[in-house]
Amino acid sequence: MTTDVLFDLSSQEFVENPFPTYKELLTHAPIYWCEQRQFYYISHQPFIKELFRDPRASSDRVKPMVANLPEAQQAAIKPLTSSLSKWLLFQDPPKHTPIRKLVNQALSAKVIRSMESEIQTTVDHLINSFIDEGQCELIKDFAYPLPAIIISKLLGVPTNDIDKIKAWSDLLARFLGDRTSLSLIAETQQAVIAMTAYLRKLLDQHRQAPTENVISQMIELQSQQPDFSDDDLIANCITLIFAGHETTTNLIANGFQLLLENPEQLIRLNTYPELIDQTVEECLRFASPVQRIGRLIKEPIDIGDVTLEAGKRVLLLIGAANRDPKFIENPDTFDIQRKPIKNLAFGHGIHLCSGAALGRLEATLAIKALANRLNKPKLVHKKPDWQYNLGLRAMKSCPITFEGQ
Repeated sequence: MTTDVLFDLSSQEFVENPFPTYKELLTHAPIYWCEQRQFYYISHQPFIKELFRDPRASSDRVKPMVANLPEAQQAAIKPLTSSLSKWLLFQDPPKHTPIRKLVNQALSAKVIRSMESEIQTTVDHLINSFIDEGQCELIKDFAYPLPAIIISKLLGVPTNDIDKIKAWSDLLARFLGDRTSLSLIAETQQAVIAMTAYLRKLLDQHRQAPTENVISQMIELQSQQPDFSDDDLIANCITLIFAGHETTTNLIANGFQLLLENPEQLIRLNTYPELIDQTVEECLRFASPVQRIGRLIKEPIDIGDVTLEAGKRVLLLIGAANRDPKFIENPDTFDIQRKPIKNLAFGHGIHLCSGAALGRLEATLAIKALANRLNKPKLVHKKPDWQYNLGLRAMKSCPITFEGQ
């Protein structure tokens, strides 16, 4: 299962095109120990599913993120680590269970269905704002504002504050996906402090004048979970803001970029619009917005012919698992007519993303509208400009052109 071959899993070159490396890992080292970074990298789909389910592979991994810092510096960033440790993403049962239940109730199927008309209206409004110009920057003009507007409305955040929220969220994305540095830690902590103060004020406003939104629902549900403090509520609102628009932005942008790179697929979608659900699933599989998720090994775990050592960290390579040739025919081919495969883009088991239904709905309405309304769209640049982020598959920008209506 392991190999003496060294794999590059952190360079800019890898970030721009990780898939050849994933292929090599799946073939030669589905469990790869990197001595330099002190990580296990897991790429084989069944192993990743197994570790998602194994309680010994812990989500409680905030402390290891900063474990190499001196004690004085760890103490100085306590506001950051304290907030992150309350995120649903970084918790295990039993504490994970009631918080997940609460978040799932706040993002119930009924709530998501009730948003469809509003999402469609927002999609149409954004496209209307640039359709006469014959060009747009797909991320700035569409893929970023759409989920940011929707998650802000869900939480009751004023639309005028969306850019402020985005700036804070971007810093969190960099911190979670970049090489850790003292300057980045300091910037991220200031963002979390500012975001917490902002949401605490918003929380007080909603308590005084409740409205129909997720924050008000979570306040109401606090009575069912006495241990769910305001700090917990605010930390998980930060989680929803971060996860609710960063990943969906990338799903929409990556998905439409794939259709433009494969124009025969775009023609097929326009000819058979009923393929839209399969298209979104193929986008999730082929270029998952989240490429890897970490775990901390609490006790030794035998997997394959390897024992994962206690105290070590594991990176579950979702982007690789979604192209595992043992389970997916022609995995490196983008094919919207592919029979839908249960991909791992939104996680698995008890850690399946609570916002998965919302992300899928937004991407479905967004990609369908772009495909239908933009006449002969084309990429301006043949090669995407990828952000350096080891966790997210995210472009810096994606300018496109199209012909007038």
